[in-house]
Amino acid sequence: MAETTYHEDKVYLPRRVREKMGIVDGDVLHIEVVERGVAKMSIVRRCGAAKRALEKLDNPPNLGAVKGRLSREEIYEDLT
Repeated sequence: MAETTYHEDKVYLPRRVREKMGIVDGDVLHIEVVERGVAKMSIVRRCGAAKRALEKLDNPPNLGAVKGRLSREEIYEDLT
């Protein structure tokens, strides 16, 4: 059992609680309100997908270049 204080729209978990639960940077805490004043918290482990997506945006793969110009019809031909 541990106590913490709600302050300026934030709840801080004591270190011993974080360590006991195994919470690490990047984990998402899922909080389900069971009833007023009672909540259940669980950890959703990070999968790294968001980090990999951001890395791809920072360093996009070389997909080649289109030679010449494409017409609007060629760009949108598969949408109809």
